[in-house]
Amino acid sequence: MGKGGDGVGETTLHIQIRDMLKRPVFRKAEYLASQRALERYVRWVHIMEVPEIGGLLSGGELVLTTGIGWPEGKSHGLSFLQQLIACGAAGLCIELGEHTRSQLEAMKQMAEAEDFPLIWFHEQVRYIDITQDLHFALIRSHQRMVAELDQLTTSFHQLLLNGDGVQPLLRLLSRNTGYAVALYPLEGEATAIPHVPREQLEKQRQQWLDQRESMDHTTLDGYTANPSTVEVSDPFSGRLTMNPISIPVQALEYTFADLILFPQKHTDPEPPTPALPYPADEYVFHALERCAAAIAQDWMRTQYMEEKRRYKEDMWVIDWLNGHHSAKEIHEYLAAVHPALCTGQAAVVLFDSNPTQHDSLRLQKILIQRNIVARSVFAREGFTLYSTVLNLQIILIVIDPQAASLRKSNLWSCIQQLRQHEQEQTHQLFSGLYGIGQNYSEYPRLRESLESAKETLRIQKDIGVMEQPFYSNLHCYRIIASMKQNGNLNDFITEYLGPLIRYDSEKGGQLLLTLKQYLALCCSKQETASALFIVRQTLYHRLDKIESLLGIDYLLPEKRVAMELALYAYEYVHGSLI
Repeated sequence: MGKGGDGVGETTLHIQIRDMLKRPVFRKAEYLASQRALERYVRWVHIMEVPEIGGLLSGGELVLTTGIGWPEGKSHGLSFLQQLIACGAAGLCIELGEHTRSQLEAMKQMAEAEDFPLIWFHEQVRYIDITQDLHFALIRSHQRMVAELDQLTTSFHQLLLNGDGVQPLLRLLSRNTGYAVALYPLEGEATAIPHVPREQLEKQRQQWLDQRESMDHTTLDGYTANPSTVEVSDPFSGRLTMNPISIPVQALEYTFADLILFPQKHTDPEPPTPALPYPADEYVFHALERCAAAIAQDWMRTQYMEEKRRYKEDMWVIDWLNGHHSAKEIHEYLAAVHPALCTGQAAVVLFDSNPTQHDSLRLQKILIQRNIVARSVFAREGFTLYSTVLNLQIILIVIDPQAASLRKSNLWSCIQQLRQHEQEQTHQLFSGLYGIGQNYSEYPRLRESLESAKETLRIQKDIGVMEQPFYSNLHCYRIIASMKQNGNLNDFITEYLGPLIRYDSEKGGQLLLTLKQYLALCCSKQETASALFIVRQTLYHRLDKIESLLGIDYLLPEKRVAMELALYAYEYVHGSLI
């Protein structure tokens, strides 16, 4: 227990209890507060005389009361104090009177047990003076915080103009907060301030990425603060810590890194710049946010310049698709990027033209931005990506250097991520109809992959959208599409199904549907009757009619294959029979 002093405490942010007690308005106050209680921050001041708090407080308030609403006896003061502790109040200040003095000792015991600041005055005090004094100090503190954060942002921008990368940004953040800082990108090398050996830092980065999906996310501006649920290793000491503070570093609505502050304070050659060595949480959060924004700007600038460089090579890719490069030229070009690309598999993904975007130059500018995300998505699955725009259609060349055969499920997953990413975008480039061509290990044949991707698009416009539109999934539709292109598809359908088509049209029958189900179910009469929801006698009658119209040999293996193909062709032209 001690007496309030005469000095004025200065803080970077909210007023700490220890500094508040030094203000002149508390000169005649007594208080009971442990070291932990003195470290509490006061975020606002609230005069309260009602006995039941309910939902009136948000946390961090210094509550001033005369206790005039308390009934006689000791229990109500304890109940009021207990409610304040449960609500997360910063402290309680009481004006002692006849009805509160008797409850003081019991309240001291509870406050001491809970590390809760308890302040009292022995004589009448003007709470309005305390309120005005602390509110003025809080507002001035907030203004000072905003000014310091603006200056910090200016410093970040100046460092960006120097073009020295993210290391100076992290060093400035560490100096301003007093925390150790780590940047864990989803791809590429991690960075930390103070320095950590590369192998140790990479190990901790991988552990973080493995656990980030299971972390709890608070509602504080997208920050992750998990003080009690997840343990991660501090890369600076190797010890487990329970409360790292992180924020995702995002650009184009895509997260490419996590920026993390670790709770242990670490020695740095340059001292922290804020007035206090341990700034309040709000300052730390805002500084972290502004540093993340600066890192995102640096990343965007680097990626955008890289994409512009790639577009200067765009004609080479177009010539490749047009078959103008020899196998040797393609090999040399890819080997200069990475030798493993020369022995992989490649396929073309073709996205249908967007009718709302007819300006090729504008389309390329948007594609530059989307490619920044696309390359990261495909790279995480081990693919290398080339892209171009041809006839207002977006073409992606996907190279898989890891397998003898293209990993179809991984490729399809990457495309779904792209489509999901741009759901809220004004211009959607990857969300329409698309086709994935045949994959080849002979890269000069990539032109054939483009043609098969175009064929996949054309067929989907006839049969509807496929769930996974790979050319290799088209099966019999490839034959049907070829017959349609040659102009003999209708003749083929009429030759094998003509009598049934005419009968169904004239009699309103269902012979085509019956034949389709019968063949699909391997000529099982019981299963066919169940699938058509008819009795077996009705099925027998329909099968007899089909046999009389098509001939007794319609189930011979060679004719049956043609019959099934004709059924698929009929649905290709006229829509599903079901």
